[in-house]
Amino acid sequence: MKKFIYIITIIFATMANGQSTDVLIWKSDTLNLYSNPLELKADWEQLNQVITSQIGLNRVEKSKDSVILSYLWRNYKTEWFIENDSLYLTDLSSLYSSEISIGLNKVFSTTEKRIFADWVNSSLTTFRGTCIVCRGTHHKNTSIYPNEKLLEFKNGVLIKTTDYKNSVLRESKFSSSDPNVYLSFIYRNVEWSKLPDLSNKHLLVWVSVEPRKNGKLRNIDWENTFLIDGSNLIDDPENIYIKEAVRIAKKIPEWNVVIRHNKILNQNLVIVFNEQMKKKYGR
Repeated sequence: MKKFIYIITIIFATMANGQSTDVLIWKSDTLNLYSNPLELKADWEQLNQVITSQIGLNRVEKSKDSVILSYLWRNYKTEWFIENDSLYLTDLSSLYSSEISIGLNKVFSTTEKRIFADWVNSSLTTFRGTCIVCRGTHHKNTSIYPNEKLLEFKNGVLIKTTDYKNSVLRESKFSSSDPNVYLSFIYRNVEWSKLPDLSNKHLLVWVSVEPRKNGKLRNIDWENTFLIDGSNLIDDPENIYIKEAVRIAKKIPEWNVVIRHNKILNQNLVIVFNEQMKKKYGR
């Protein structure tokens, strides 16, 4: 009988309903971690390779009639524990099978059942609830949740905690409308005829905007406004493409207003400059 090959891609992502692949057990409560504290370790890249190889980047399950090949970006999850204000790594296990656990001794060359995270000298964020701003990539969660707690560590010891209530103070009717209407407004306002020849070019400009509480633009955040041209990052405010993108940003009638950690978050506008966009929207 002919065997079929099924390729299953498993993506690492923090779920919108508030479930994380990295958890922290503290005071008999299980909290979702915003990021993996192992990534703060100096030898993180080597550790990551060891962990993923222990589970196997490619997992083949053979059955009578098929071969199932699974592959993923990050194939494991972590469990952490706080005891007497000290942070410990207590478990590494497979993301796709609860039956596969990695012995810490195989990664850290130790007989200890837990690893003291003395390399952590920063704040870790835990969260609860469904994301109010849902976004992220296959390897990093950048969503925002209504309830977040910051735990500040020094050499792996908890020294301070702060609770935050985050919210969407104002949702822009403009940016949340039909995406086609939004894109049309952006690109039909570009003065294409005043720009240099775009043949064989693909330029991306990222404009960072500081909004007011009423959704109106307060300032352009020039430190985080830039142009990407291939492998080059350009932050010259006099660059013709950056100036044009900023001009468009100033035309946007209102912005989303998101409060996180008691501060209004910057909003972003991304504009692509290439011949295809010029042909589609230019007049």
